[in-house]
Amino acid sequence: MFDIFEFLKGRLLVTRLLLLASAAGLVVIGVMMIYASGNPAVSDSPPNGEVSPKADEQLSAAAGLWQKQLIFAAIGFIGFIIMNSFSYRKLGPASFWLYAAIIILLAILLLDRIIDLPFVPLKKGSRRWIVIGSLPQFQPSEFFKLIYVIALGWHLRYRSNYRNFSALLPPFILTFLPMMLILLEPDLGTVLLIMPVFLTMLFIAGAKTKHLFAIIILAVLAFPVLWFQMHDYQRMRISSVLLQDKIDGSESWFKQEAEKHLWLAKALGVGTERIRNWEVGEGYQLIRSKLAIASGGFYGQGFREGPFIKYKFLPERHNDFIFALICHQWGFAGAVLVMALYALLIACSVEIAGTSADSFGCYIAAGLTAVFAIQVVVNVGMTIGLMPITGITLPFVSYGGSSLLVNIMAVGLLNNIARRS
Repeated sequence: MFDIFEFLKGRLLVTRLLLLASAAGLVVIGVMMIYASGNPAVSDSPPNGEVSPKADEQLSAAAGLWQKQLIFAAIGFIGFIIMNSFSYRKLGPASFWLYAAIIILLAILLLDRIIDLPFVPLKKGSRRWIVIGSLPQFQPSEFFKLIYVIALGWHLRYRSNYRNFSALLPPFILTFLPMMLILLEPDLGTVLLIMPVFLTMLFIAGAKTKHLFAIIILAVLAFPVLWFQMHDYQRMRISSVLLQDKIDGSESWFKQEAEKHLWLAKALGVGTERIRNWEVGEGYQLIRSKLAIASGGFYGQGFREGPFIKYKFLPERHNDFIFALICHQWGFAGAVLVMALYALLIACSVEIAGTSADSFGCYIAAGLTAVFAIQVVVNVGMTIGLMPITGITLPFVSYGGSSLLVNIMAVGLLNNIARRS
């Protein structure tokens, strides 16, 4: 049974409280942004008076997502309590079975390519979710992140498992097998996340630098193979980042685009005559994201205000591109606030990893710190054009039950480690 007095015991009490406060703050901001994405302050018609049935349908579907996110957060809080109801060291012996179970779930997703499984839906060309009856769908690759860190941390607890290059073969297999399964879903974002986490945990464990460089070189050499395994839209997203200098975002460029895309032009104050469809072509997601961020200025358009809130200009604005929505509504000041909360979360995680007397706890904390940091860097980087769009969500903020549940459970596990340090 959960005991609040037992919860407050242990070292690093201030660190743990700051960790929880930063995570809770990010969850609250996420719910607010998801609410704003489906509930504009002024629900008016498109500028020319034309109403798109599809746009209305999308807005109506998004209106209640914040309530679902609150439910996911409540479930995550239960997961947090469960993660603190026993010693994290008990996860070590169970890590093999947890890892085997998640591998089976990932394999089931691919089995749907051969056998049409009723509980594996095909969404936007991907098989990432499992739906059982009326229960909420869940994404195995999200749970894999947490289980992978636990399993790898348990394996690396012995020095002999990482000091020799030949000893790195088992952890490499532990990493490579799920990477291939996830790549075939396809889920490029999680694939690109796994390798940096793997290298981070090896480095913290004390693996030799030359061995780490050898792994990095092998990964670089394998990139051409990965490139040809990508879908066309994935290659396009990488190309759009490399070629974004062709789009200068200047006033003359915007006016030229306004002749083809008058909805956004009029909403942002550029004089136009008629409203037409908004289709930029390759790189359109990046273009819209950067415009949403730039139009926020220093203080933003205001909560539930602005053209990127009123109109469906920004795809996946409640999910992958929610950071652009934060900048659009709260401007540079809001972006600094969010990044400060992430910096606090990551700093507390680093402190927990550094003060853990147990190597297993240290490796788990380091791995989870890497998971948080990499997701933040990649998600924010892709919204501002520094990285390709990969579908990595913003932790605690983006909409998604599996992601939010796993992140809150990860915070619970960090707290568990800190309590027993």
